[in-house]
Amino acid sequence: MRNALIFDDNKILAELVQLKVEALFRKYDLEFEVDRMNSIKQLESCEKTYQLVFMDIVLPEQDGINITREWKNSGRFGEVVFVSAYDDKVFASFDTNPLYFVRKNNLDEDLEQAIISYKRKIAATQVIVPEGAKYHVWDVNDIMYLVSRNHYIDVYMANGNKPLVRGKLDDMEKILQDYNFVRVQVSYLVNLKYVDAVKSQAIRMKNGKVFRISRSTGRRLLPAWRLAGRNSEISESVCRCRHFEYVE
Repeated sequence: MRNALIFDDNKILAELVQLKVEALFRKYDLEFEVDRMNSIKQLESCEKTYQLVFMDIVLPEQDGINITREWKNSGRFGEVVFVSAYDDKVFASFDTNPLYFVRKNNLDEDLEQAIISYKRKIAATQVIVPEGAKYHVWDVNDIMYLVSRNHYIDVYMANGNKPLVRGKLDDMEKILQDYNFVRVQVSYLVNLKYVDAVKSQAIRMKNGKVFRISRSTGRRLLPAWRLAGRNSEISESVCRCRHFEYVE
């Protein structure tokens, strides 16, 4: 199940938005566990990854746009919908690539359009993974990396789940080939969306996991990672291999 977050310092409004969003999730057949927070302290103490966030902009502790920028870069926020009474904040939020901008004075209509936009977006990134007589439907943006072991594959999801499927990593690579997934080792397939840093012989994922790679893989991976739109700075200071906990 995906996670959604309502973040607003106004507790009454946050509760109202949650009720409306949960009703829209039911209407559009979307399964989410919805949390509500009012402070940075709550957010920092939470270890969840949120696939959809409804974020207020004008907050007493920190600007909601800056919070979004920081938490998106960390991989903890997926799609973000800004909810604000200030229309002039729309342009300031553009660099965070928000999914939608909801006006508080047009809450019902804008929230519904935001949910419709989200459903359309995930439909374009869903893949069907067959497994014998059954199949799995996943959003590729929820998959961090895949690990092959014997005849099975561990699929590491951004929400912390780890489904196990029977199959070959070669087949998974073909299914995911158009979605910025790269084979970094024989047994590892990673989503470039979740790569935080790259060096010639190692990559670091946004969850802190580190994988060894060959120099040739590093040369191949770096331009692909840049092309995928990663914003992390690539440097010795970012990727100091002696501090990495390698995965063999």
